[in-house]
Amino acid sequence: MQTKDFGLVTTLTAKGHRFLDYQVDELGRIFFRFQDSPETKAIEDGFFKNSITVQVQDFINAQTTMKTLVFDIRRKVDANANRFTGNRIANTYHAN
Repeated sequence: MQTKDFGLVTTLTAKGHRFLDYQVDELGRIFFRFQDSPETKAIEDGFFKNSITVQVQDFINAQTTMKTLVFDIRRKVDANANRFTGNRIANTYHAN
């Protein structure tokens, strides 16, 4: 399963599921991919039906971890974009 919903990502993480990988699209949205299983599907269904329970401390810890990861991913994406732009500007500058 793949999702960009931060609440669902945090809930899955709080329930002990680790994402397999992530992908950033051209709009900068981060999609996390989790293993497809009946348990992750049940968590997803419970999340959207507002019927799942999570230990508060587990949720807070997962939220902190995932926020840090999202900020790191965004910083990495921004650095790569700036590096490209910077090189292009620098190459243009040196060409003149």
